Formats: sequence, structure tokens, C-alpha cells
Amino acid sequence: MVMVKNKVATLNEILATRARMMFPYRVNFEKIGYDTLPQMTAWCESNCKGIWRNEQTHALYFQFAEDYDATMFMLKWGSAKGNKLK
Repeated sequence: MVMVKNKVATLNEILATRARMMFPYRVNFEKIGYDTLPQMTAWCESNCKGIWRNEQTHALYFQFAEDYDATMFMLKWGSAKGNKLK
């Protein structure tokens, strides 16, 4: 009989199998008009350090790979000042 030793995965192998954390931010377009989308996209292009995307097909939201980018976006566009844009 041949016995096979089980290999213990390395930390990098385990991390490669994990789902990547993303930070979504749903835009409240009752307070911010649709015409603001290009401004939001331009802000992301200029300020985000990580990967981000803008989803407009099924729901309107931005999604960020970095929590810092998501927080700064929320502070910029979700603040009382941002909600008065419309």
C-alpha cells in the first residue's frame, strides 16, 4: 500500500483561493442627478489608487478594490455637500 502525504498549502496558495474583497457604494440618485455620473467617473480617474468600476447595467453603483478609495469617494459624493448637487 502506498501512502500519500497531504501537502499543507502555503499562505499565498490559500490567499489565491479567497474571493477578493470589494467595497461597493450605491449612489442615491434621488439626491444626486444622473448628470453627475461623468463628474464622479472623472473624480475616480484622478483620485483612486486602486481598481474601481462603475456599474450602470442592473444597478447604479461604484465598486472599489481599496477601502481608502471607497471612503474618499463616499466623503466626496455622499456628504451633505455632495447630496446638494441636484
